[in-house]
Amino acid sequence: MGFSMDKIAIIGLGLIGGSIGLALKSGKRSDIEIWGYDQDNAVGNKAKKVGAIDKSVWNLPDAVKEAKIVIITTPVLSVRQIMEDIAEHLSPGAIVTDTGSTKRVIMDWADEYLPENVHFVGGHPMAGRETSGIGSADGTLYKGCRYVVIPHAKADQKAVDSIISMIEYIGAKPYFMDPQEHDSYVGAVSHLPMMLSKALILSTSQSPSWREIAKLASTGYKDISRLASGSPIMHLDIALTNKDSIIYWIDRATEQLQNIKMLIEKTDVEDIDEKEESMDELLDTFLEALHSRESWLYRYEAGEDFDDLGNNPTQPDLPTSSDQIADMLFGGRLRERYQKMFEVTSKQLIDNQKKNRRWSR
Repeated sequence: MGFSMDKIAIIGLGLIGGSIGLALKSGKRSDIEIWGYDQDNAVGNKAKKVGAIDKSVWNLPDAVKEAKIVIITTPVLSVRQIMEDIAEHLSPGAIVTDTGSTKRVIMDWADEYLPENVHFVGGHPMAGRETSGIGSADGTLYKGCRYVVIPHAKADQKAVDSIISMIEYIGAKPYFMDPQEHDSYVGAVSHLPMMLSKALILSTSQSPSWREIAKLASTGYKDISRLASGSPIMHLDIALTNKDSIIYWIDRATEQLQNIKMLIEKTDVEDIDEKEESMDELLDTFLEALHSRESWLYRYEAGEDFDDLGNNPTQPDLPTSSDQIADMLFGGRLRERYQKMFEVTSKQLIDNQKKNRRWSR
């Protein structure tokens, strides 16, 4: 293996830290001894009981003393104080890494607080759950996930290689990024969904009719609102440390919602023929979202980068807009069967449906 040490220290033993510990211990390597620290001693004891760490300590300096690798897995805003508190207790040549969801401020703190003879390699595993705490920890959490790596300018190659080896050992895929780039992109695909999930919950649950509305909420509502169950402290830290990116992406989402609202306002179910252009524009918007989501989902489930799949012959062709509209009206199998029997195109099917005026009734 590319990393070998007598001691690894994990600071923060919740979902992320506990899962890293479980993943490291699952390999059964005899040269890894994991010491864990959590501000709640009961959490540390539970982490040891479930096998995420070998030893729980109540004193932070003791946790990092003589550790070859120190992994900080606490909420972002606490990372600064932790770096300041552990700085004088780190061994020369020690490697410090983190799992924070925002990187620019953490890289700045590392530069300010960590000693010159310590190597900092920022990290962020793109994995998680809506539940938190050591009770949710899972040694397979990082299997196949992308793990962002952002080495500090003063970190030597050996230190970076050690973190890369550790990341691969727990089943993740290292991915190098710039901190500003990371914060912007994660703002789009991680932090914005958190805020949208909260907005959905708040806008519906604060309705005077929520008691009755809630009776109709089902899987769709559950799926979209899932992220609102995440740690409020963690989400607060993210909002404060990635403010500009989050505001930018909220503005983009608001523009899309306003556009959809405008298109809906322009339609009229009682006068489809007159409003057909508006209806088609709204439908095109929905179809564009469908295409974009299916395209992303295919690549995500394939476990590959977008660039790697540009000319992949096994990539399935997405159905045309006409096919998708016909599927909405008839169902995929019925559409394909009808086309095969009567040799008509999806567009002809849609035109026939419009003539029969079944859309308006």
